[in-house]
Amino acid sequence: MTPVLELTDRTTKPGTKLKFGEQAVVPFYSQYDKGLLGLSVTVETKPAPDADIDQLPLKDEDKAKLRGKMFFFVHETLTNLDGANFTGVYAPILNVSTRSGGFPGTLLGMADHSVSGCEDLAFAPEEFAAKGATFEGCRLYFGTSSDPVTSLTYTQKPYDSASSKAVTWRK
Repeated sequence: MTPVLELTDRTTKPGTKLKFGEQAVVPFYSQYDKGLLGLSVTVETKPAPDADIDQLPLKDEDKAKLRGKMFFFVHETLTNLDGANFTGVYAPILNVSTRSGGFPGTLLGMADHSVSGCEDLAFAPEEFAAKGATFEGCRLYFGTSSDPVTSLTYTQKPYDSASSKAVTWRK
C-alpha cells in the first residue's frame, strides 16, 4: 500500500518556482519508510560525442539520429533530511521541457544509458538511511542546441501536474 504523503510547514509549497540548483523539500517514501527529501536539480548541455553514441544499446539507425545532437544531463541531488530509511530508492522522474515548450528525446528501457559525464541512475545505497546523507543521479536526454532544456517539474503526490500544484525549476 502506498503511504499518504502530506505537505507540512517544512515542505516546499505547490506552485513554487526555483532556479536550477536550488533545493526543494518534498515528502517522499521508500519501501521501508517515509520522510522528507531535499531535491535539487541542474542541467548540463554538451555535444553528443560519437564515441558515447556508439556504446549506447541502440540500433544503428537510432544511433544515426543522435549524431550531431546535444546531450542534456539532468543531475539530481537527493538529501535525506530527517533520517528516514530511503535505502534503494530511485531518484524521482521529473517532467522535462525545452525552450519551445516541447520535450527532449530520451532513451527508454532498462539497459544502461551511461555516457561520459552522466552515469545512469542506480538505486540509493544503504547509507541513504542516515540524516544528511546524499545520493546523486543523472538522466540522459538529447535534442538541439537551439531548443535546450529550460524547465524541470516535480509532480509526484501530493503535488500535481498543474503548474499551480507542482514544484518547478527553471534556468
